[in-house]
Amino acid sequence: MSISSGLLKIAIIALSRELPKVYREGIEKAGAKEIEEIINVHAVGAAAVGLASGWIPAAGGMAGMMASTGFVWSMYYRINKKIGIPISKTAAKSLGSAVLSNLAGSCMAIVGGTILATLLSFTGIGNFFSSLIMASMDYAVVLVAGIIYLKLLTGLFKAGKDPANMSGDDLKSHADDVIRQENTKQLLKDAVREYKKKRKDGEVSGKESVTLEEDEKE
Repeated sequence: MSISSGLLKIAIIALSRELPKVYREGIEKAGAKEIEEIINVHAVGAAAVGLASGWIPAAGGMAGMMASTGFVWSMYYRINKKIGIPISKTAAKSLGSAVLSNLAGSCMAIVGGTILATLLSFTGIGNFFSSLIMASMDYAVVLVAGIIYLKLLTGLFKAGKDPANMSGDDLKSHADDVIRQENTKQLLKDAVREYKKKRKDGEVSGKESVTLEEDEKE
């Protein structure tokens, strides 16, 4: 069992135990496997974008990292939909952006990787290495963002709070608390190593794709 698979299963089980009756039917119908699959699909999809963007000179590294925002909020929205939590796409997007910004700001692994990928993309020799860095970083940040979200929901429900009735600022504040309590730097490092191993073993090709949720129409 991979590191991410083990952590996701534990997080999903913990969430299932804390869900109020109104949402319990949703997760029982979806099953832990579907929730785990949503996170994994978005993580490998983000990695594929990172792999491609790493080949773009200079701006590629940062562009690849920023593209992960779409994968994060699309992932959050689909988790909510599976469970039955009525949170809008706008709220999911705001929270996803905040979590990604928090992870990027607090983990030197993300920042350092993005800068290194950008510098390496100036050279032909460094293009492949640059792409692999971006792919593994994008995979890691989306995967960790998924784990953070599951833990956020678990903590809220355990405290008797329904995220559907909370403001965007409150959700962001609680997400910040979860991130502070977790060793996110280690989680990211483990996820980076995991992606590289999956590439080496042929478990992922770097060509995976996922159709993301579209923004709500004004």
